[in-house]
Amino acid sequence: MNEATLDALHEDLVSFHDALDRENFAHAGDLLAAHDQRLREYIDNVGQQSPLQVLRGLLQLQHRVPAGSSAS
Repeated sequence: MNEATLDALHEDLVSFHDALDRENFAHAGDLLAAHDQRLREYIDNVGQQSPLQVLRGLLQLQHRVPAGSSAS
């Protein structure tokens, strides 16, 4: 579950970035809401066992997505 969920979280952010690049803001909003829910469920389920390096990587990707999109 953990690896598949982490892959899905990463894919959420890639899809979100793609939607922003296409200026499909409604879809981007849907993707972001789904990502938020999936991330919350992951943290609730894994809790203290969360691999911090992986979560830090996701957080860094989250921060880069808006910056990368505005530079386009």
